[in-house]
Amino acid sequence: MFADVIVPRHLTKTFTYLVPPSLLSRVGVGQRVVVPFGRTTLEGAVIGLTRDLPSGVNVSQIKAITSVSKGDGLSGYSPGMFELSRQVAEEYIAPWGQCLRLVAPPARAVAQPKWCYMATPQGRLALEQGSCPDAHLPLLQRIARRKKGLSASTIQLSRRNSDRQALLFLEAQQWILRSEGTVSNGPSRIRRSETESELSTHVCVPIAPAVEVMERIQMLMQACPTRVLIDGVLDYRVGIMARAAQFVLEQGRSVLIIIGEVVRAQWLAQVLQEATTYPVTLQSRGVSGVGGELNGKVTPQIVVGTRSAIFYPLRSIGLIWVDGEEDSALKEPQEPHYHAREVAWMRAQRESALLVYGSAHPSLEVRSVGEIERVAQCSEPDSFPQIELVDMSREYGGAPFSATLTAALRATVAQQDRAILFLNRRGYAGALVCRDCGWVPRCASCAVAFVYYRESARLVCRYCGCRESLPEICGACGASRLSPIGEGTERIEQEVRRLFPGARILRIDRDTTRGVVSTRRLWQQVHSRTWDILIGTQALFQREPILPVGLVGIVHADSGLHLPDFRAAERTHQLLIDAVNLARPAPSGGRVILQTSLPMHHVMQAVAAHDPALFYDEEIEARRLLGYPPVQHLIYLTVSGKDRRLTELAAQRWVSELHKILSVRPAATPSGLASAQQSLSADPQSQGIVVLGPVAATGVGSRGTLGWHIMVKGGDRTAMRDGVRRSLETMERAYPGRSFKFSVDVDPVDMG
Repeated sequence: MFADVIVPRHLTKTFTYLVPPSLLSRVGVGQRVVVPFGRTTLEGAVIGLTRDLPSGVNVSQIKAITSVSKGDGLSGYSPGMFELSRQVAEEYIAPWGQCLRLVAPPARAVAQPKWCYMATPQGRLALEQGSCPDAHLPLLQRIARRKKGLSASTIQLSRRNSDRQALLFLEAQQWILRSEGTVSNGPSRIRRSETESELSTHVCVPIAPAVEVMERIQMLMQACPTRVLIDGVLDYRVGIMARAAQFVLEQGRSVLIIIGEVVRAQWLAQVLQEATTYPVTLQSRGVSGVGGELNGKVTPQIVVGTRSAIFYPLRSIGLIWVDGEEDSALKEPQEPHYHAREVAWMRAQRESALLVYGSAHPSLEVRSVGEIERVAQCSEPDSFPQIELVDMSREYGGAPFSATLTAALRATVAQQDRAILFLNRRGYAGALVCRDCGWVPRCASCAVAFVYYRESARLVCRYCGCRESLPEICGACGASRLSPIGEGTERIEQEVRRLFPGARILRIDRDTTRGVVSTRRLWQQVHSRTWDILIGTQALFQREPILPVGLVGIVHADSGLHLPDFRAAERTHQLLIDAVNLARPAPSGGRVILQTSLPMHHVMQAVAAHDPALFYDEEIEARRLLGYPPVQHLIYLTVSGKDRRLTELAAQRWVSELHKILSVRPAATPSGLASAQQSLSADPQSQGIVVLGPVAATGVGSRGTLGWHIMVKGGDRTAMRDGVRRSLETMERAYPGRSFKFSVDVDPVDMG
């Protein structure tokens, strides 16, 4: 008997192994097995069994399976998860072996020491007197710094033999002693005592959903699998979520809730634990257990997690809820590039579960799904804040604040109310520019302008993180007149402190929230309301929600419109909606000042009018004219390598292979753009496939690698996937070594 085995490597082919007679009764499809692979051994999965070898293969050349894997009584994959991994591999053109990692059952837990080492009074005295030998001093200092002791597993897992020798010496001197402790593994059950140190005490009070909304959702559960879109603000969505989860759990089935950010998942788990009567499990670090089983019996529960939790081995799922479905964090940046929103639908179909997409600003992809039912929040006009558009092209002086926003800030501070200033750009300025010749300092590997940080006097690349000191003179003409252009949160903070020297000011962005302790302290200040003006980027929306304030100033509303991404307008619209939702309703004094240089843009008009349909209608028409999702489909290909010229040649060869395999029509030239747009708008599904590129990649380089991008665009997604898969196999055969990496991203989210 021979077994076809896939291994967890970047390889699409299978490998044939001999099944030893002693394992014949134990090896089946879906079984995890240990096999020799080159000079090492790997754990693979059996995907087929046969008694016939391929022609030309000698049985003496076939290696045998070493053993069957063991792990907590689960030596194989469940049929449903095994098939889900195969479907993900097919949909996202990824090696099946890599996709199996996503659904792999947990390995047997390694027993860890359950004690800690504590410093004794004699040990602390030895530190004060300096009597501890230099060889053992670092370990004694480490232990003494920990008031609750240092875990034994931390020391015993160390590769340094000197730590073990130091332990024996310090114990012999009675400078340290053992103290019983506990070791925690696996997913965590949410208890308030566990989360109140990490999260704020502000807990969302869910809005009770209307009776007819719940009746409609309960009726849809009888016709599963099906999809529902909940379009509304967060507390409205959480109210429906809690009621729907309670209903499903009472039916004896479990609930899986997916959300983009880890901290928001923690907050949501806490809210649901208080709003329902069933246990809530927080799962944000991948698969680590078989959910829903206790003492051999399946018990319903709620699991809340980030994108990887969509593969959580939960049994008998009745409801899958993807909240914030438009969040780019739901798309896996590494191979396989799956999207949790789409995998959720695959799993809902297998589980006959109800799938709910929740969002305050649904993506165009979800809105374009024909069979989805939309449950929108019915908001009264007076539930919105007052929004005022300010045309910055009519403002003079180049200051970041208009006269209208400055006056509104003064009035808010004078009334002892609070204001939030939103600008989705970090640093002091977007770039430096020479006022004599126009030279701009750029990153050598990414070819993009450095962001200027005034506080640290540094230039930083927003893609690769490269840092350079501030140049004293122009690198082109030698002049010393270098000026910042554009503004970031650092400059906004400086300007606010100049205008309001007595105000309490906080800034929330990726630069101020790097350390765990400082981040926790900063967010505690945010929720304790010990500030007058809060300045922030989109980091304001990635944790637990902030209580609404009296004034929201959107400093540069159209900054995101100019990014080289066809989703730039959609993402700008989403960010502006989130910023507007930080203000109280108009009857409660809520006001939004939206500063823009493009007041007639459909994004600005839709936000100012509280009319999302105005944006969606205009945006979908633009996508239709240009042939972008959701009207057509995209597959993003990347070739990366060390040598720029050779990598470019490999990318050009890939394009040639795509032209051979796919029925490709030539891309539109500038002179023929109008006719191409007209043909695309007629019937996108009937159009051919376009291959664009290769173009030099930005931000791909790491450790000296360079990349080239290729984009495949068309209406027939199945034909595109099949053609790209065949071309990828050809390229991997042509370049068998590791000199190049070929990456495929189906339905890309980030086009950088």
